Amino acid sequence: MKTLGNTLLALLLLTTFAQQTHAQRFSVGTDAVGWMALGTLNADASVAVSQTVSFHAGTALNPWTLRPGDPDKQFQLRQFSLWAGGRWWPWHVYSGWWAGMDARYMVYNAGGIIKRDTEEGDAYGVRLWGGYSVMLSEHWNLDLGAGAWGGWKKYTQYSCPSCGVIREQGEKVFILPDARIGFQLIF
Repeated sequence: MKTLGNTLLALLLLTTFAQQTHAQRFSVGTDAVGWMALGTLNADASVAVSQTVSFHAGTALNPWTLRPGDPDKQFQLRQFSLWAGGRWWPWHVYSGWWAGMDARYMVYNAGGIIKRDTEEGDAYGVRLWGGYSVMLSEHWNLDLGAGAWGGWKKYTQYSCPSCGVIREQGEKVFILPDARIGFQLIF
């Protein structure tokens, strides 16, 4: 009788645990728009906490300085970013339309791309965006999104990417557009 009770308890716990893990779905992915921004390495992960809500976190890194030996042609879009937030899915997580918000922090150094001016600093704020996830297969999604992120930045502007001549320093509000063409593995 004791063995039967232990077996039933074990089955109950196993069934409960199996249902909880089945209800949670995870994803890992990368953003092609980030890769197109001078090879910015990026990754994100998420967990579905209900049928219509998921939490997301990610990071991006671009350590590259291009043409560093030639001050007249040097350019960079260096950054290190972290973000965390959530998405609301009207139909079902990882499928169809979504709206999201996250908190974001970035340390950056960008310049020499379109004009010689360069800016470096720290930026933090909130990103609001929306999009659509296309189910390519049972485990792969194409995740499309657009929006904006804005907040506060502390910055220093230089006359060129390598000269070190300061043009301006300060703090100010910013708003930047944001886009995503993500590839996600759902499991």
